[in-house]
Amino acid sequence: MEVVLKTYGNEGRREGKSLVWKLLRANGSLLSDANYAKTFNKIILSSCQSCLSSLLDLFKNAENCSLLCYNYVVDEQISVVADNLSWLLDILIDRRAAEEFALMWANQQKLANLHSKTKTHSRHLVSCITTRLLIGAGNGEIRLAKDTRQLLLQTWFQPLVDDFSRLRKLSSFDPRVVEENVERAILDLTPENQRSLLLAWYECFLKNGGDKCPDLRIAFQGWCRRTFSKTPPHLSLLFK
Repeated sequence: MEVVLKTYGNEGRREGKSLVWKLLRANGSLLSDANYAKTFNKIILSSCQSCLSSLLDLFKNAENCSLLCYNYVVDEQISVVADNLSWLLDILIDRRAAEEFALMWANQQKLANLHSKTKTHSRHLVSCITTRLLIGAGNGEIRLAKDTRQLLLQTWFQPLVDDFSRLRKLSSFDPRVVEENVERAILDLTPENQRSLLLAWYECFLKNGGDKCPDLRIAFQGWCRRTFSKTPPHLSLLFK
């Protein structure tokens, strides 16, 4: 597993990932042992923590870069580390053991703040981790505690909204599935937390237009109806 995480060639990474998955499937009975499974999950989470530390350092290096003085080496490294985290998360989800990673990711406020300041081309790949967690929570693959779900959205909602137009270009990205799960997660929050997230989304909608934002109009309209006796005139353009 460590060899795959440190490999940069696309072909080598694909072959390495495939081999690891085959080994995990072949050793399914061993990994079902409670003590061994616990140890194995700790190893994966330790690798996740190492990747997160690397990702934070890379974003610090990329923070002052602009599109005119671009560091392609750092950008490639961000792409690889984000892919490593996505891969490790998939393993944890497959093992029904992703809850601790979700909390770990939700607590990455420093990384999320740097994410919003950084122009790196690979930035949107980091948001893929957020979408995977929200989809996993929505379809029951991950059991997120309400506090973890709230913290996850508080930390990563704005980066996700900022990256949405880039995420749409990924062949593996289904915007409608993501939008449905984001709305589901938001509507599970308290009214006050719904308010802060949905108003942040509305500001993005006004600034960038609907094509560059996730379509959260159903959640926004529901919040408006619960908050106001009728939709305020300045919000009505959303529902035309």
